[in-house]
Amino acid sequence: MPHPHQSYLDEFKIAIDKLVPLMPDEKIKEAQDLHAELLADEDTTEKQIHQALTLVGRTEFPYRKAYIELCAGDEEKRLREIVFERLDDKVKKKVEEMTEHGVLIEDLVKSKLFEEQFDGDERLQISNAILLADDVLDKQCDERAHSRQTQYEDLVKRWTTEATRLQGLIDQLRAMAQEDKKWSGEINSICDKLEEGWSIVEKDPQEEEIIKEIEYWNTVLHEDQEEA
Repeated sequence: MPHPHQSYLDEFKIAIDKLVPLMPDEKIKEAQDLHAELLADEDTTEKQIHQALTLVGRTEFPYRKAYIELCAGDEEKRLREIVFERLDDKVKKKVEEMTEHGVLIEDLVKSKLFEEQFDGDERLQISNAILLADDVLDKQCDERAHSRQTQYEDLVKRWTTEATRLQGLIDQLRAMAQEDKKWSGEINSICDKLEEGWSIVEKDPQEEEIIKEIEYWNTVLHEDQEEA
């Protein structure tokens, strides 16, 4: 019998399978064990699954950021080279013309122009070329990160520090909830929403958004205190 929250747990499993390759094996196993534990318990709630996704995402954050930073510098150039090798001359020429002024190939594919300027066979050819290129780039990135292990580890440390700093800002905002019971529920709710960004299926927490909330609530709380 399927778990009551099978689809959510399936999403969790897919996210685990997509964790960056150089994340330590023990961290990946912890995520897999956590998924298995939740799957085995029919009383597992959506909240518990969400908390697990957030925990794993918070753990993965510095490894993913380091992995991307190590590999992203010339990724578009390498992607273009690999994709163009797999396109017919006519299709290649059209893609070159539409991306020659800095448009990314993957942005082109997502645009309305892709549907308008390429027929079905051409779109399929380009999409398949990108999928194959992504596989090649992932392999190249793994090799690059392994060959630059010291640099990778330094990046992981830097992004770990950054994650701690971002969480510190959220904690600063949450502490403000204690200043006035009138606003505590709303502030805590905003902090919960910001912390959802750590989940491996959500967008990363954004410093600008956190600071904006801190500044806003600092104004609200002080205005209330002055009026009192």
